[in-house]
Amino acid sequence: ILDANEMSFGDRVVPGYHFDKADVIVSFNADFLGTWVSPVEFARQYIKNRKVSGANSKMSRHIQVESHMSMTGSNADNRVLVRPSEQGAAIAYLHSKIAGGSGGNGLNAKAKSALNKVASQLTAARGKSLVVSGSNNTYEQILVNDINNVLGNYGGTITFGDASLQRQGSERDLE
Repeated sequence: ILDANEMSFGDRVVPGYHFDKADVIVSFNADFLGTWVSPVEFARQYIKNRKVSGANSKMSRHIQVESHMSMTGSNADNRVLVRPSEQGAAIAYLHSKIAGGSGGNGLNAKAKSALNKVASQLTAARGKSLVVSGSNNTYEQILVNDINNVLGNYGGTITFGDASLQRQGSERDLE
């Protein structure tokens, strides 16, 4: 995430994610309720749009794309199952559906069908959606950045003014 944001935006930070402002949340193997970045903070935000009450008559939609059952996946409205080897292809396929281009070679047909529906939901929620990924692959994170950019999520559900400073390490520097 750090390297991808540095390449995409010039800031080597984990941005502020605002799950409470998102009508549609798509997570690619990011267990944001269990282990990813700041689960206590994200759980508090997530639950705000998941409780239906008089003032909040609409619940956010959550799609989890993963290869195993995570805490976050067990709370999702829909899970799209992909093999670990298909995770990057799934991100590339969704990117191609949202931003154009080609992608998704090596992705199973059932996942493609599910991601077609996900793309429609994200497009309908422009500016009020959030796509996150737990991948450690810089180029997959760059695709996620571009998906969020095309959807107009920066400045709304993703901000840099309140970036998380919890993770600042560099594998390059360590090597």
